[in-house]
Amino acid sequence: MEIVQNRYGSDRVIEKLTPTKMRVMGESLMSRGSQDENGNQTMFDFEGGPCLNLGGKIKYMKTDWVITKITPEKTNRENFCSVLLEVKM
Repeated sequence: MEIVQNRYGSDRVIEKLTPTKMRVMGESLMSRGSQDENGNQTMFDFEGGPCLNLGGKIKYMKTDWVITKITPEKTNRENFCSVLLEVKM
């Protein structure tokens, strides 16, 4: 697990679940996303970041990982967002 801060100083927790899956989560008053014509999530943006994009990179434990799939997760907490990422080196 690694904790990084967004541009407003809010914590984002990055958790490696499997060799090819990560979860990014944290407090966020809002989030936004986009999908392609087939309904696949192509972008997820937390308030204040990070903005995660298919084909984009995420740094975890000093290694750059390429995002291959984005899946937002439903949460029961108000003002809290969580997203699952499939990644490769």
